[in-house]
Amino acid sequence: MYSRLCGRMVPVGVAFFLCLAVLFLTVGAAAAGESSPEPRESFNHRHQAGLRIGVWGNLGEIPMTVDTLGSSIFNNDFNSASFYIEGFFGYRIMTQLVGELSAGIVSRGDIQLLESGTSYSGSLIVYPVLLRLRYYPLSALNPKYHPYLSVGGGIYHARHDIQYASGQYAGFAAFYEEASETSFDFVVGGGFDWPVAAAVGLEFNAQYMPIRFGSAIIGVNDWSSLTFTVGVKYLFDMES
Repeated sequence: MYSRLCGRMVPVGVAFFLCLAVLFLTVGAAAAGESSPEPRESFNHRHQAGLRIGVWGNLGEIPMTVDTLGSSIFNNDFNSASFYIEGFFGYRIMTQLVGELSAGIVSRGDIQLLESGTSYSGSLIVYPVLLRLRYYPLSALNPKYHPYLSVGGGIYHARHDIQYASGQYAGFAAFYEEASETSFDFVVGGGFDWPVAAAVGLEFNAQYMPIRFGSAIIGVNDWSSLTFTVGVKYLFDMES
């Protein structure tokens, strides 16, 4: 299912998370007015949960117009950048170290496949599910901004779905043209956190995702990316 956002058709799930992320960012900005020395001191001892929203910059390949066998034609509206949404939970292991689990979603664009007199229209979405360690080298100084480095890895899943088919074989062959691929690879990045209130933090994050599938999906093996996101996080203590 699709929804129109900023004049562009995007999956309903992506539009929903965009709206939710904007809401959280608004709340976080409002909380910034309550900033005090306390957030700096408590940040080093608190767990994190929140959302990031930003840009997925393409570093991989773009599907060719004609596949290597010359039997299929792809028309796509893939751009060099797409919206990216990521939810995360960070567990404070120690003052300078946080373990993080995240799940993201990006729609790389719409695709029209012309094959054997039939037209298939769909989209390709990538889902990263990652585990990271975030290292805060300056935590002992209780700075206003907390820079960090992160490294980890996990699952990258890409799926090409067909939403509409027309032509001679449209009635029963659309599902044959759907495809998915999964890879296990690493992620590296960095950024900084800004605790603006006792329970609210903002952040900037950049990360490199080298995504290379063993088998091509719509003619492409390399879906690597560089993402830039801003986020808002809830800072909390777990009761024992």
